[in-house]
Amino acid sequence: MYREPLEPPGLSRAVIEWGAYLAVLVFTALLIANFVWSERRLIKASETARMELQARIIEESLAHQFQGVRNALESARNAAADEKHCNADCERLLLQSLKRAMPGVRAIVLLNAEGRIARSADDIEDRHLDDRDFLSQIARMYSRNVLYVSQPFENTPGVFNIKLSMPVMAPDGRIEGAVSAILNPEYFDAVMRSALYADDMNSAITGEDGRRLLFVPANAAEMRHPADGGDDFLRRHLSGGNVVSVITGADPGGERRMVVQRTVTQGELGLDKTFVISLSRSVERINAGWHEPAHSYFAMWIVFGLLGALALWLIQRRRRIAHELACQREARHIEITERMELAVSGANLGLWDWHIPSDVRRVDARSNAILGYAPECQFDAPGEWRSLVNPEHMDALDHALRLHLADSSHSFEAEYQMRHKDGDWVWIQCRGKLVQRDAQGRPLRMVGTRMDISARKEAEEEIARLAYYDGLTNLPNRRLLLDRLGQAVARCGRGGYHGAVIFVDLDNFKSLNDTMGHDMGDRLLELVALRLKQVTREVDTVARLGGDEFVVLLEDLGTSAEEAEANAEFVCRKILASLNAGYSMDGYEVRSTPSLGVVLFGDGRHTVNDLLRQADMAMYEAKAAGRNTFRFFSPDMQDVLDQIAMLETDLRHALVRRELLLHYQPIVNGDGSLAGVEALMRWQHPRRGLVYPGAFISQAEKSGLIVEFGEWALETACEQLVAWSRDAATEPLTIAVNVSARQFRQPEFTQRVLHILERTGANPRRLKLELTESMLLTDVDDLIRKMSQLKERGVGFSLDDFGTGYSSLSYLKKLPLDQLKIDRSFVQDMLLTPHASSIVRTIVSLAQSMGLQVVAEGVETAEQWAALRKIGCATFQGYLFGKPAAVEDIAAQFILRGEHHGRLPRQPQLALVSPLAGA
Repeated sequence: MYREPLEPPGLSRAVIEWGAYLAVLVFTALLIANFVWSERRLIKASETARMELQARIIEESLAHQFQGVRNALESARNAAADEKHCNADCERLLLQSLKRAMPGVRAIVLLNAEGRIARSADDIEDRHLDDRDFLSQIARMYSRNVLYVSQPFENTPGVFNIKLSMPVMAPDGRIEGAVSAILNPEYFDAVMRSALYADDMNSAITGEDGRRLLFVPANAAEMRHPADGGDDFLRRHLSGGNVVSVITGADPGGERRMVVQRTVTQGELGLDKTFVISLSRSVERINAGWHEPAHSYFAMWIVFGLLGALALWLIQRRRRIAHELACQREARHIEITERMELAVSGANLGLWDWHIPSDVRRVDARSNAILGYAPECQFDAPGEWRSLVNPEHMDALDHALRLHLADSSHSFEAEYQMRHKDGDWVWIQCRGKLVQRDAQGRPLRMVGTRMDISARKEAEEEIARLAYYDGLTNLPNRRLLLDRLGQAVARCGRGGYHGAVIFVDLDNFKSLNDTMGHDMGDRLLELVALRLKQVTREVDTVARLGGDEFVVLLEDLGTSAEEAEANAEFVCRKILASLNAGYSMDGYEVRSTPSLGVVLFGDGRHTVNDLLRQADMAMYEAKAAGRNTFRFFSPDMQDVLDQIAMLETDLRHALVRRELLLHYQPIVNGDGSLAGVEALMRWQHPRRGLVYPGAFISQAEKSGLIVEFGEWALETACEQLVAWSRDAATEPLTIAVNVSARQFRQPEFTQRVLHILERTGANPRRLKLELTESMLLTDVDDLIRKMSQLKERGVGFSLDDFGTGYSSLSYLKKLPLDQLKIDRSFVQDMLLTPHASSIVRTIVSLAQSMGLQVVAEGVETAEQWAALRKIGCATFQGYLFGKPAAVEDIAAQFILRGEHHGRLPRQPQLALVSPLAGA
């Protein structure tokens, strides 16, 4: 080392200079230390505040989503509770709407008390989302206002689901089930991941019991096992009692980490658990924020010291620093270039550079890789790049380029096909921008990117195919059929020829599905579709509407209606012959017959919906004719349909307009005295006059109005019982009211009857409900249960038209009946045929042996009455004693004969609910 000569005169000055320089070094060292210490505190405080803010954001997002789920569950629960206004289809539609409205919800289901799915947001009922451990806790959901959160359950390895549930309670507090939302783990993973701004961070939502609700980055081991007692961070946070805590310590792996934990403030969420949101960072990575400047300042201090001590080294260091700065700039440039390269490579983008005057375009290696060429390959002859573009797309591409070159304020973008090296066409998305013009403003250079979008185009084509074709049979679906049918109608109208629509429905397809399984049913539908295509022309359309319903669209069947009808009939016979042949499936020989409905079009104005509806009506005519045949649509079918629609419309206004009324037919004892009456419904139509039940009850059954009519009849009869109870002469009388099978099967039937009795104040012992033998064919246990509940309150039951239907003696023994009514057909024939007489005797004997009362219906002659009394029948009903009449006429006929001279109160007309089929 060069050392200056020591000169005595300069020794003290040198010492002072070095002393002063050392003092400067010490002072600057103290300044640097203070600055680094302040930087350390600032970085830690900033990091803590940022993590607390992220935890707060996660909490607000979680609270917002949970509140949305709570609102959705309450809406679903309210709809499930209101069965009168929201049926199963309504509930399913509501669940689907709620699910679509909430991106964080994977599925919404309605569960019964046993944890089985009663209703779901889709058709497969989401059974794979069940969490059996949590479902077993439904019975312990004590509050309807609490949102119960399940433990994470793993249906698919590595995918954890969380279920939020609210109980569905009956008015008496009994739990009837629950409505649950299964949260989408990917949605919440994205929410949590958005809070991670450093690669050493992790976040979690943990219950106070230590079980993880969510852990990001994904860690299946953390999710499967709850944190044990070694989780010192959670224990210290909970023991501190603060909402937010910042704790630094070693994790189980020995790494020192800073953990910000925040207890979720429930607010109005009403959760059944307490959760803690935690964000964690490595202490070493946090400290790196101030270690780096500390090291830099220390190096600068050393450099400053060396520069101050050695003037020669100052020049060398300045040169060295200049060189190092240049290297840093180069390294930074290389780093930026590498980042851009990684970004472009990650996005699978190829680069191109187009010299516009020469029409030469050069590309990079990725652009060549997209088309299968070597990295160094270049199609750089003027205009040569155009040979790779699909000629069908070249005009559109040139047009887009001209528009961009004319106005380059917006980026250029186009999608077209280019030829791959193997000869296939590859869909390319091309983007670019004009970057250079000459002095006259003419475009010189344009750069951009290209990307292979073939997969996206294939997906779009598949989506379009699924939108217009049936997924099972690959036939056109209803949407495409309507489009083609509309075009066919228009072409027929212009061309003056006829076409036909054939509606094909498989007979007894549901039975095959039930007996052999849906897989066999699907296979049968595929074979049916294949045969329909085989017996039709290529220009014809074979479509599947859904289920076992197909439609065949035939065009150009002839210029006259007769010729078109003959051709359509020929096709129908081909279809019948083809579909009647057996189907060999998995070793089984299956046979299925079709019913065909045909409608012609072409000689008038038609709408596609009218044609489909008319073909459907013709198909039902074919079914009514014995099935396995075809029928052409005729205007008479439309007239019948219009009459049915008009009748149903009038029926819907009958209650509102108070057009319904009850007539009463006497039921007498053996001495002819009045024992009671049977209430029979009549309809006082404003145009048709008095209409008897046979003309409207069947349509009321089909439309569901029978339930409302029946409840109205029951309400009106109870009002009449109350009116009769005010007079001693009429107080013992009973009223029998017919109950339809559909009305009786209503889940709330028993409660409605009891409510009517309570509201009207009628004596239940004076009310008899008449049932038909057809009710014994299905769900007898439910029938007995409802009858027993009403029987306990005093309501009597009568089995109407006994002997004409199916009455198993074992069921008859179990039913809590009071009365059997012999059908009128046996009574009218008993004096004419020994067979009918024997049946009547048997029924009377059977009833007496079972302690039941017997009522003979249809008694019209004194001889029938005498014969019935002779064999032991004690109660009678028929025209011999009186036809069904208004209550005033019954009073005049029977009660005013005796000592009672008052008149019965007029029957009140109530617009309530329900009809019953009477005679």
